[in-house]
Amino acid sequence: MPSRQMLLIGRGQASPDAAMWLQAAPGDEVVIRKRLQLLDGEPAVISTSYYPLWLAANTRLESPEALPEGPDELIESLGHHFSRGVEVFRARMPSPEELHLLRLGAGIPIVQMWDVDYDEEGRTLQAAEDLYAADRHEFSYEWDEGDIRP
Repeated sequence: MPSRQMLLIGRGQASPDAAMWLQAAPGDEVVIRKRLQLLDGEPAVISTSYYPLWLAANTRLESPEALPEGPDELIESLGHHFSRGVEVFRARMPSPEELHLLRLGAGIPIVQMWDVDYDEEGRTLQAAEDLYAADRHEFSYEWDEGDIRP
């Protein structure tokens, strides 16, 4: 059964990677929602979503309350439209904090995925970093002609 543990909700400094995706400077203040996702009580994914202040300041994205409609729907209800996105995957060894949170054994890598969404003006609406325990996940993508032709 899936569940989640919220680790951080509020304003913080953008990491260098988050800043790059948010089109901001490292250390700029952003809204952060960080959670540990569990499957049957076992840690599976560390998910950290970063939002620019121009979009998230004084909204429910800063609230410690759950977002039952999800962040995408909340962002659209604020008048923003998702136009395009990109996902980038990279395998790497975990940091000590990631090793601890995901309860990884020695030598187990993680898969880092950045999922970044933009509006029609090219502004970043959100940048989400998911860190997957590599020994607990398989990634599969399917496409057809409609996905590559306008």
